[in-house]
Amino acid sequence: MVGTNTAGNFYVSLRGDSPAFPHRFDQRYLALMGWGFLVPFVWGFSAKWLRVFLGLKSLGTGVLASALAVNGMGVVLAVAGQLALATWLFVASTTLAIVAIRVFEPSDQPAKTKGVHASFPFFVRVAYGWLLVAAFLGVGASIWDTSGGIWGASRHALTVGFISVMVLSIGQRILPAFAGMRLLWSTKLMFVGLLLLNIGCALRVSCEVLAYQGYAGWAWSVLPGSALLELAGLTAFAVNILATFILQPSHVANQPVVLGIPELLAEGVRR
Repeated sequence: MVGTNTAGNFYVSLRGDSPAFPHRFDQRYLALMGWGFLVPFVWGFSAKWLRVFLGLKSLGTGVLASALAVNGMGVVLAVAGQLALATWLFVASTTLAIVAIRVFEPSDQPAKTKGVHASFPFFVRVAYGWLLVAAFLGVGASIWDTSGGIWGASRHALTVGFISVMVLSIGQRILPAFAGMRLLWSTKLMFVGLLLLNIGCALRVSCEVLAYQGYAGWAWSVLPGSALLELAGLTAFAVNILATFILQPSHVANQPVVLGIPELLAEGVRR
């Protein structure tokens, strides 16, 4: 991915007529970055830990392997320029991954919400809902997009709706455990940050389609406000984590042995 970015920068520097990547290269690069790297990474983490955090049923290993294979085919097609077909494969792979992880099925065990806000399982599921939205918007963009608005909305649903919401949800669940077995400073601030981020993302995704496609002129005035809401949500996350590190006492001294990262994380989950 770094090599692709470097090659694109050299091409733009030597032959481009603007500092921006050409549209076709940009589409391929973003598919490689988003669906080729970020999405499988989160699926892998989800396969390992969501059953513990959310009390989900057993992972469908074979189905998840199929999801990764289909997603890989989609990435290859996207890089080759076959974006219309690739978007359908992303929808298929997302559906398979959700079925494999069983994220929307009733839980077998109570979710591990001690030390975090009780809405934690809800927002993890919302993140996977955003991933579905991103995949279907990609299909819509390949058919109807005329100005980049639907493509942009799809990428925003992926990067902010899926990736960022997962970071704000899971990060506030595990980072305090990594930082000396601390407890999260404010569960209420966790909820506020996630709520603001999701509201901002919903406004951005919907109004980006309406504004860029020329469906509604008023949507342009909503876009700056959506960015501020998202920034406020991310700021709340940063403040909460910083306050956790600075203000909350560490309990690692009470441990009889020095724990490695896997053991420390498992201990944090038990707490």
